[in-house]
Amino acid sequence: MNGKKILILVLMVLTACEQKKKEEPKSQVETKVPKYLYVSSGLCYSGTVATFTATTASNQSYRLNLSTGQKDTSFADYYSVPANPGDSPVAMLESDASSLVVLVENATSGRRIEKLAKSANASRSIFTSNSTALSAVLRGMAKTSDGGYLVAKTAGIEKITSQGIRLGAPYIGTSLGATCGATNANINTVTVTPSGKIIYTNAAASNNRWGIISANGYLTAADCLAAQASPDVNAQPVAVQYIASHNQILVAYAGNSLAVNLNSIYVYDFNDTTNVISNPVKIYDSNTYLAAGYLLFGISSMVYNPDDQSLYIATTISNATTAVNYSIEKLAYNPDAKSLSRAQATPFYSYGVDTKCISSMRIAE
Repeated sequence: MNGKKILILVLMVLTACEQKKKEEPKSQVETKVPKYLYVSSGLCYSGTVATFTATTASNQSYRLNLSTGQKDTSFADYYSVPANPGDSPVAMLESDASSLVVLVENATSGRRIEKLAKSANASRSIFTSNSTALSAVLRGMAKTSDGGYLVAKTAGIEKITSQGIRLGAPYIGTSLGATCGATNANINTVTVTPSGKIIYTNAAASNNRWGIISANGYLTAADCLAAQASPDVNAQPVAVQYIASHNQILVAYAGNSLAVNLNSIYVYDFNDTTNVISNPVKIYDSNTYLAAGYLLFGISSMVYNPDDQSLYIATTISNATTAVNYSIEKLAYNPDAKSLSRAQATPFYSYGVDTKCISSMRIAE
C-alpha cells in the first residue's frame, strides 16, 4: 500500500470518528428544582392543649429552605389587606408549579379557599367561598389526583372540584357506620392513599380514632373500609402521613399531659388493596422524652420528606396545658426499622413571631 492510499484511509477513519461524535447526544447537567417546607401559622389544633385564637395566632404563610432551615419567602400576612378581621390560614397546599391554595378560617367574615402565587407578598384571589361546603370550623385540606381538594372540617369532609364546585352533601358526614363510629364531629386531618382512598382523623372523647373511607366518599357503612382506635381514650389523633414506599401510615396523637400514649406517634402497616391495618409500633412517647432527648407535645402538624426520610413535626415548646408557642423539629425516620430520632440538636425552625401556631406544613417545589 502506497503512501497516498494510507493517507486516504486515515482520513476516512478520522472522518467517521468525528461523525460519530456529532451523532452522540451531549451529556447535559440536570438542574434539580429545589424543594421547600411550606408553612401556615394560624388556628392550629393540638388536641386538648389550649392554643391561640384567630386574633392571637401569627396568621402567616411562608416557606423555609430545607437545607438551612431559614425562611425563604413570606407569601401572606393575614392581618394585612386584603385580609378580613379574623382571617386565619389553617392549611396550605401546592396548586401547581407556580401557585398555592390556602384554606382560610373565618367564622365571621366568611370561610374560603384562596389562591396565591409563590412569590413574596403575593396577590390573592378567592378560589371558592361556598358557605354550604365551608359551613363548620375548617381544619385541614388534601389534594386529590383529579386536581380537586378534600376539606376537613369539624362537621365532616367536603370535596371541592378543580373548578371550585362542591361534590356530595357532604362528601363524608359525621354519622359514619361500621368501625368508623357514629360520632365524627371533630375531623381535623385528611389525606389520600395512592389508590385515592381517604384517610381521616377524628378527635372526640367518645371516638378518638382514625379511619379509611372509600375514594368515592361515604354513602353507606360499607364505605368505612377500616378504622383504628387511639392507643388511649384521651389520645386525640391530630396529624397523619402516608408513606407509599413502605405502605405505612404515621399518626401523631396529642393530649394535655405527659401520661403514656397521650402525646405519641405510632406507625401502622396498611394494605391499600385489602384495607387491613396491622402491626402498630410506637416510635415516640413524650412520657419518656427525657430519655429520648427531645420533647414533642401538643403536635399540630407533621409532614414526611421521602427524599431523605426526614419527618418535620410542629410541636409546642413546653408541656404546658396552654400552648406558649410552637417550633418545628426535624427528625430522621427509618421506615424499615420503624425508628425515629432527632436529626439535629436544636429545632429545625425555632419559635418566633411567625410560629403561633403552626397549622399546616407541606413539602413542595
